[in-house]
Amino acid sequence: MISLNKTIAYTKNWKHTFLIALVLGILVPVLLITLEPFDNSNDFSFKYLILSGYSLCIIIPIILIHPFENYVYNVQTKRWFIINEFFYITGTLLLIFLLSFLYHFFLISLQSSFTSEAVWGFIKSFGLPFIPIVVPLWLYLRSNYGAIEVPFYDKENSRSKKTVTIVGNNKSETLTICEADFIYAKAQQNYVDVFYKTDNGMQQETFRNTLSNIMKQLPKAWQVHRSYLVNIDYLESVEGNARKRYIRISTTEETIPISQIYYKALSKRLSNSSK
Repeated sequence: MISLNKTIAYTKNWKHTFLIALVLGILVPVLLITLEPFDNSNDFSFKYLILSGYSLCIIIPIILIHPFENYVYNVQTKRWFIINEFFYITGTLLLIFLLSFLYHFFLISLQSSFTSEAVWGFIKSFGLPFIPIVVPLWLYLRSNYGAIEVPFYDKENSRSKKTVTIVGNNKSETLTICEADFIYAKAQQNYVDVFYKTDNGMQQETFRNTLSNIMKQLPKAWQVHRSYLVNIDYLESVEGNARKRYIRISTTEETIPISQIYYKALSKRLSNSSK
């Protein structure tokens, strides 16, 4: 079963968002003109021009919602999860369907009043059938232009005494530490070992929980593997080759594997940091 809290690539760039909106905005009118789902085989004035207007019903919602998804992304310390993507796609689709209905109702059907049944009938007949075609392409483009971003090292934040509390599934499993003292976490079956810095060296605490839930409680945690979270501030080196890579962090001799998808984000972060 896919975890809804899994980190995925996010399309933050406005240029890429507009490009995605433009591609989808062109695709749908082409499908409308080709498939003629509105029984528009009989010619009417400016037929192709009017049908092309549906592109705006797609482009406008995608552009309008982008500031809000960027806000959520930043609030979540520049992380985007599957559950976020689900709500984004669903919410944007509903807005697209509503705008398309209004466009169809007032500009194509030339009617002056409508009911909720008419809205649902339009969505069911002319909106839902496009989902299997449009949504997979939409998701692909967002993944292709998106990225998993690694937060940049913040010296001021590393000296901060801000605390975080980690909670396991059992109420007795709690740990309060300075945010900057978190080093790394390792998942094993239904348990997660959290390693953190103390005056007496590195300590370990075990929680009965999932790695994704632990990550949501640790703003400085970044996922490098399905079983590992790390605090990038403790990164010492990235080693290995394209087949198998791992990272070394200070305070421990243990090497931590890094998956290809997370390695790309880490490489970009290190490259930018060196400029």
